[in-house]
Amino acid sequence: MTHRFDRFRFKTASCIAGALAIAFAAGAAQAGAQQSLASIRMQAEAFVMQQDYRSPYPPRVELSRLDSRLRLKACPVELDVGFAHPGQDRGNTVLRVRCPLAPGWKLHLPARIAVFDDVAVAARPLVRGQIIDVAAVNLQKTDVSRLNNGYFAKLEDLADLEARRDLPRGTVLTPKALTPRQLVRAGQKVTLVLEYGGLQVRSSGEALHAASHGQVVRVRNSQSQKIVEGVVTGAGVVRVAL
Repeated sequence: MTHRFDRFRFKTASCIAGALAIAFAAGAAQAGAQQSLASIRMQAEAFVMQQDYRSPYPPRVELSRLDSRLRLKACPVELDVGFAHPGQDRGNTVLRVRCPLAPGWKLHLPARIAVFDDVAVAARPLVRGQIIDVAAVNLQKTDVSRLNNGYFAKLEDLADLEARRDLPRGTVLTPKALTPRQLVRAGQKVTLVLEYGGLQVRSSGEALHAASHGQVVRVRNSQSQKIVEGVVTGAGVVRVAL
């Protein structure tokens, strides 16, 4: 979806530039007087809108109200705006706003920044162990700044996953709520693919524990009764290198 992000940023670039120009004029027009509180808010909002959140939607910015009794000398140049705490660019955060030249004032402006993305949610109730397929998922616009446990924005990332527990309809699917699909279960009859010197010999066995794709599983060979270890390569299939 990168192309959607790029189009959104291009479309809003001129709007942001215009907002900065208006805000700077509002503050600088009073040179020698007071900085417009409205210009501070406008330049702070414009800074947030310029951030690359890799989202198809614009962020929503809620700035704390500036005290109307605040008296700051007008800044002769555009204000320098940044995040007071690096890395805290969304959710509840704080913006640092300063005048980089004389009179050289600085203030901190608390903000709430909502960042949106299309997030996978359960389209219907899911039971523990249920395989996640396209029919079980909807993509829904969500404030991802509130999702501390992560989320899935691409349906293909849900392949070979299953519900770790019962999930109500509308639940945001997170890495903690899902687990790799168990392609082999304890006590299951599996196909052993024995590989040796470029040759393959198939046999059967019983899995001693559950395993997902790519995991190592111990299997008791049905013929020799020996326990071997192999890698799960498919549903009920274990590859053993001899």
